[in-house]
Amino acid sequence: MPKQSKKQDMEKKKTKQSQKATKITNKKTTQEKKKTGLPSQYANKVKPYLDDIERYVRCGVTEGQICLYYGVGKTQWAQYKKDNPELNETLLKAKTALKVDLINKAYQVAIGYNYEEITTQEYKDDKGNITGTKTITYKRHAKADAGMLQFLLVNRFSEEFARDPQMVELRKKALELQQSGKLPFDTEGI
Repeated sequence: MPKQSKKQDMEKKKTKQSQKATKITNKKTTQEKKKTGLPSQYANKVKPYLDDIERYVRCGVTEGQICLYYGVGKTQWAQYKKDNPELNETLLKAKTALKVDLINKAYQVAIGYNYEEITTQEYKDDKGNITGTKTITYKRHAKADAGMLQFLLVNRFSEEFARDPQMVELRKKALELQQSGKLPFDTEGI
């Protein structure tokens, strides 16, 4: 067998070392893929109830109340929202629907609306026995609510209906200064 040069010996050692290094990194990546510790409770506690959670949020239930109901801590809930975009999307969709429903109802109250009121009357004889019942439907009209009308106008069209137009203008200037970096964001403005 011919003698190998020192250069060839060094190259063989380097290739063996690089092969060992790739084996070690491959082992690390497979170990990193495997989760250690207990599995997440998201699959058991939250995921099967996404439709219910959406319905609850649409009815005005807060995320803190949902955490209590499902037995999930607030920090764990925040982690679930970070790790599972489906939960985040469900909450966002429900909050948007709630907002739209509230604005529509506020608009109805502000301009007035028609509704039906159903009452049931019972007829009794001289002995106190019920001889019959009659259901009566009344059509009613709720008058426009001036307070809600003012609230919507002030909040929706603040430039035209603000109580203090100068204050609105000052807040706009403060916001512009914050965005340009001339005023720190931690200040509440003017």
